[in-house]
Amino acid sequence: MTLCDPYAINFLASSAIKILQHLIHNEGMPRDNTILILLLRMLALGLSAWVMIDSQDFKEPKLDSQVVTKFLPALMSLMVDDQVRVLSAKLPHDEREAAITVIEHSGPLPDAVEGYLQDSSVASILAMYYTLHVAKSKDRVGLLRILTVLAICKDDRAFEDPFLHSFVVLLIHNADEFQAEDFCTALFDEFFSAGLSRDNVTRHLLKLLWYVHHKLPVSRLQTLMKALQPTHQHSEKVHSLYKLLQEKIASQEETQIPTEMDIDINSPLMSVPTPAPYHHTL
Repeated sequence: MTLCDPYAINFLASSAIKILQHLIHNEGMPRDNTILILLLRMLALGLSAWVMIDSQDFKEPKLDSQVVTKFLPALMSLMVDDQVRVLSAKLPHDEREAAITVIEHSGPLPDAVEGYLQDSSVASILAMYYTLHVAKSKDRVGLLRILTVLAICKDDRAFEDPFLHSFVVLLIHNADEFQAEDFCTALFDEFFSAGLSRDNVTRHLLKLLWYVHHKLPVSRLQTLMKALQPTHQHSEKVHSLYKLLQEKIASQEETQIPTEMDIDINSPLMSVPTPAPYHHTL
């Protein structure tokens, strides 16, 4: 039961991501790292803890070997792409090299990433923590790429509270990105929209909008508020948060409207000269 604690999952997954980065720098393979394999076995055990208790079958779940031999190399290729883009941005600008970098290191995800997210809880957790990694690094391209498949994680793990809380906090620190339509499309249309039927997803999205709504295009904000309008199936907390957000948006819109002075320019008094100040007449 200890291994299924969110803090334990966080430690295991974060450590695995760090080891993958170490392997990239040292040109190593995941299957040859015994510590990584141990962490993944512990992660698989923690993710299966409740199933084991419910079934009373206390046998360690077998780690899918293809997660190690196929999924992890594909995930490492994404990390390599991220590093190549960062390095390319530091070099003198060259249109040809920039185009090659975009084509080779910013394209669609490897098929293995999407395939194993649907079938493996371990792969899903690692992809989620890779998402947190690129969000923390403010790697816009890396985040947009992984968001296209994040919603298909096995058992909807990407819509659980521990991940969403960390993810929303990191997104708040990237508030300027919400001005771009492609970022909004990937985040709201491809990821969050897939989980809006869940009460907790609506709550986390409302919290996100609380901090970034002023950065969003007006049309996008209106669409989101309409989609997030709570029904009788939502909790009282969601209803309350939605109402508070509405009031905050309305109050901000009122302050942005310039107040016009109530002056009638057609009044005959406008032609009457104003007396000069006393000190000017001396």
